[in-house]
Amino acid sequence: MDVDKLNMQEAPLEPLGGQEAPPEDERLLKMQRERERIEWEEQERQKKMEERRKAEQARQEAERRKLYVELENLDYELLALTEYPSDYEVESARRARLTWFVSLGIAAFLFFTSLLNIVGPWVGGIAGGLAFVLWLTHGTGMLQILPSLTRYPELLTKRKKLKRELIEYVRDLEGRQGYICRIYPLVKFNQRLSARKFKRIALMSKEHTLLANMRTLQDTACYHEFLVEALKGYRELLQREKEDDFIDSMELEEDELLEDEVTEAARKKIQAKQQEKAAEEEALMQPDPTLFVNQPSVHSVLTDENDEPSHKSHTSSPDDLTQPPPPHH
Repeated sequence: MDVDKLNMQEAPLEPLGGQEAPPEDERLLKMQRERERIEWEEQERQKKMEERRKAEQARQEAERRKLYVELENLDYELLALTEYPSDYEVESARRARLTWFVSLGIAAFLFFTSLLNIVGPWVGGIAGGLAFVLWLTHGTGMLQILPSLTRYPELLTKRKKLKRELIEYVRDLEGRQGYICRIYPLVKFNQRLSARKFKRIALMSKEHTLLANMRTLQDTACYHEFLVEALKGYRELLQREKEDDFIDSMELEEDELLEDEVTEAARKKIQAKQQEKAAEEEALMQPDPTLFVNQPSVHSVLTDENDEPSHKSHTSSPDDLTQPPPPHH
């Protein structure tokens, strides 16, 4: 009995339910599988995010393409206000209208004073006829002898109409999201769009404050100029795409093109070196003119040496002149 108790005490305790404890290798394997599962989920999440980002970029690019195409269908005449009356025309019409009113007033005054026998009746008759003609030319519009007299109200009405049409057109063009700010990426194809005035317009378009700031003709002219430059940038984009398609159709790889460029540059360098070498050789072949300055020639030296004894023989010293001649035998 005591031996059985000792055996029971020495025996290891088994877990309840007859389950064995997991070994260390199995636990590490589970941890590795869990880590791989987490990494796979992270990769899938990154892949989905990348796909969404690419899809969003494709959607934005397609939307920009539609906006770029609209540049060719805009009403540039209305944006440029080509039919907008100038200040000179309005001022001329105003002066003509003022002259008409003054003339009509003077004629009417003379006519009524003639009725009161203040002036002669013939003056009143002439003034009355002139007032009647002036009234027909402008008051009723029956005789349009001087059309400039009626231009002033017409020009003012035309100005208001063009302003209203321009504001409505720009409002429809900008919409809720803004048109200028969405086509501003064309600055990559036309550097003139990077001017500060165009940046300011794009910012106002993004903040939906463009219509509130278009108050003068300079503002509308700047808006029109931006659209014209954007159209040039869009045409440059189309031209570059055509050039890229042409290169792709020729089945030329980019490495081959770069190799051709490097070969052409090396050939130009070799030609330049050859030209420099030829110029140096030609310069060496030419005689140096400084070597023959102030140096007598060989012929002149020999001539001087031959002439020196004869010159000495012909010349005599003063002592020879005093000696008597030799005697004659």
